[in-house]
Amino acid sequence: MAKETLIKHNTADYNIAVQTIKDAILRSQYQAAKLVNREMLSLYYGIGRYVSANSRKGFWGTNAIETISDRSRKELPGLKGFSTTSIKKMRQFYEQWAPVINKSTATAVNLPLTTNEIDIDSLLCVVPRFNYMTKN
Repeated sequence: MAKETLIKHNTADYNIAVQTIKDAILRSQYQAAKLVNREMLSLYYGIGRYVSANSRKGFWGTNAIETISDRSRKELPGLKGFSTTSIKKMRQFYEQWAPVINKSTATAVNLPLTTNEIDIDSLLCVVPRFNYMTKN
């Protein structure tokens, strides 16, 4: 009888151990997915900001985004998700969310997407270009 009780006790302990480990794995997988999503949003936002500043306010020509997309894919074979259309969507993503993010930073509103979620300061800083049209 003692052996049966011991087996039941061990089985219960094992069930608890398995559940504990399973919960830890699922929590870790969820955290990893959140971190990957945050990085991807940061990347898309940063690329969008960079492209917006240079294509809308800068001096890039009409085919600049297409050229950048083509060259990027040549530099990084197998790169996916950075077609001309995708880069334009990143620019649109930035242009749509920038006012909301800037407003949320100023008013400290807790939105699902805040500057705490996206590292907007460290990604793709817009470097002012020399304007060849002005005389020094």
